Amino acid sequence: MSKLVMVGLFSVLALFLVLSFITYFALSDGKKRPKKAKKSKKSKKKKEQAPPAKKFKSELNQMIEEAANRNNSDSELKQLAKLFLQKHKLGSKTSKTLDDETKNKLEFISALASNTRASAGTISFLNQELKRSSNSYRKEIDAYEQMGLAKRKIKENA
Repeated sequence: MSKLVMVGLFSVLALFLVLSFITYFALSDGKKRPKKAKKSKKSKKKKEQAPPAKKFKSELNQMIEEAANRNNSDSELKQLAKLFLQKHKLGSKTSKTLDDETKNKLEFISALASNTRASAGTISFLNQELKRSSNSYRKEIDAYEQMGLAKRKIKENA
């Protein structure tokens, strides 16, 4: 009886090993994975050093020009949007008609949204932050964003 138990255990063990090899090769497709190279401290320091951030002027007309500039990357446009939020406030709405200063500030939204290099995340970020700080201009913010997106679509199709 003990021989029979030993043979049974041995066959179960052999079957387990065969099944584990089959599973391993099925999951790895039989390809060898290369070992990861150790990174030196110098290569880590190079990655940590980001290129210097672009300096933008805070004058509104120059910011609108930079927002429309297609040479700026998405990260630079997001930086520009953050600067706009810090320096230029829409305030609260006092009448149904918009004054020229507010229209100019809203034109920044249109210029940023029309830039083909601005991601949806950057445009959405600006939209949400402006709505949070100037709740009374919600409709105008959306309208100027839509105008910018329409301009963008025209630029992409041209």
